[in-house]
Amino acid sequence: MAAYTRRIQLTGGSTYIISLPSKWIRENRLEKGSELTIDETNGNLLISQAALGKNELVKKINIEGKVDLVNFQRALTSLYISDFDTLVIRSSQYIDDSLRETVKKFSRLVMGVEIFEESSRTIVLQNVLDTSSFPMANAVRRMSLNVETMLGDVIKGIEDNDTRLLESVISRDDDVDRYQLYVYRMVNRRKNEAENSIFYLIFSRILERIADHAVNICKIWNAGEHGQDDPKAAMVEFMKNATALYNSSVEAFYAKKFEVLNSIISRKPEFIEEKQELTESVEGSRFTHYLSSISEEALRVALYATDIAELAMDIILGNKMDFTIYS
Repeated sequence: MAAYTRRIQLTGGSTYIISLPSKWIRENRLEKGSELTIDETNGNLLISQAALGKNELVKKINIEGKVDLVNFQRALTSLYISDFDTLVIRSSQYIDDSLRETVKKFSRLVMGVEIFEESSRTIVLQNVLDTSSFPMANAVRRMSLNVETMLGDVIKGIEDNDTRLLESVISRDDDVDRYQLYVYRMVNRRKNEAENSIFYLIFSRILERIADHAVNICKIWNAGEHGQDDPKAAMVEFMKNATALYNSSVEAFYAKKFEVLNSIISRKPEFIEEKQELTESVEGSRFTHYLSSISEEALRVALYATDIAELAMDIILGNKMDFTIYS
């Protein structure tokens, strides 16, 4: 990425102006009267071509013979992350139902992509989402709220032995994945160079992993056998503690509460010890396997929560030129 230095000039007594590099003007085919968009993000200004001047980015996939659907799905995801306005899928022969279903599944998995046109040998996808109206920070915040709700419903589902609620948690994991792919895509765009995009990317990855652990707990519980002597209370208490730590770390991340971050991070050994005690309390019983598995998943939630706190600390200190630590 090229960097240019320009001095601010004052004209008319109240208007501040800067000149634009002539090379950039030529490369983007701009001229006198062309419209530009100026986005303000975290105190930085990003100048780009106005939406009307944007060239449509069209990508194509050519299919020859029978394709591996898993590899095809992976290719679609990679193309989504790399960004496109239109994606044209063409086949030398009739597109069968399994491949069409894979494309439909992909369009449901990602944000803003819809099937625009279909024929016997062609499928056209278009990106219809205006990313300027849904910035990356909003996507990450929605992710964190979804994960918070999932964790809360896991606890309630186990307390009430509500398998339907636990199944709904499993289905909601797709929403978390959808937001994460959107974050990947936004980070890949040049417009996010002025933001703390790498931190949002890491944060989204942590949130996705926590959601996966919530799903794992649901699956383990639904597959187990439960009775009156089930040591559920201790396990639920451990999960509540892990969820509370997650909520505290996310709050500190958004509020940039440096004073509480060390206290969150320092709780790692506490959760590791608590998990060990919980496992040992049922050792040799018929509950050993599933309770040990669930407590391990809950421990991972707690440890990822401390990772969020560490990430928040990285952001806070990374933006400071002068910082004071009090005893």
